[in-house]
Amino acid sequence: MSETPASLELTYRSDAALLVAYATHLTRGQLPVQTTARLPTGTPLHLRLVAPAASISLTGIVSGISGSTEIPEVALSVTSRAEALHEAVDRLAFGFKGLKALVAASQAAPRALLIRYLRSIVTCEMIEIDQTKLAEPGAICNVDLAVIDLDSTGAAGYELYARLREHPEAGNAPVLACAQLERDRARAASLGFDEALANPPAFGDLQTAALRSLAKPIGLTLTEAAGR
Repeated sequence: MSETPASLELTYRSDAALLVAYATHLTRGQLPVQTTARLPTGTPLHLRLVAPAASISLTGIVSGISGSTEIPEVALSVTSRAEALHEAVDRLAFGFKGLKALVAASQAAPRALLIRYLRSIVTCEMIEIDQTKLAEPGAICNVDLAVIDLDSTGAAGYELYARLREHPEAGNAPVLACAQLERDRARAASLGFDEALANPPAFGDLQTAALRSLAKPIGLTLTEAAGR
């Protein structure tokens, strides 16, 4: 293996997503990514983190590989804590006004629970979708995160998910599903929902799923070093 570092660029859909990645991973010197690229343990890396208002360069090393053999999760240890990272995060945090989150549930009680949980996890503006708005094409807009209660919304919940994915701005935002039955959670996962949780979800499970989904980059570009 060449000692020359490969270059890995990670693109985040919003400045808030990069802030979440910093809070959940980079503060511990770690950065998990999913990639099919061949990155053996010990591979040195030049890292570039790109968001709409920031571009940060770091160095790192592949510290472990886990998960699926088709799309493994690669654990990166950040070996440099550039001052530019802290300065960029400070600028992003100063301008952070909160996320925009969509919660869809036909019944008031589960909708209120999800909203309460999300507001306890991260500062966010809420867009509520009830049974009267599920079929409205204009009910959705650009959001950073969506949670859909599939038990109360049924087929309309799946249609809402499809509309979100087709939205020109919200299409790459993470969407979480909540469902009581395992078969419904499995269906949601097969359709591409980012996470499928029990219904009602435990607070800790929703917190982990929301932060994990928000912190994922939407783009990954690897330039392997010559001689690898």
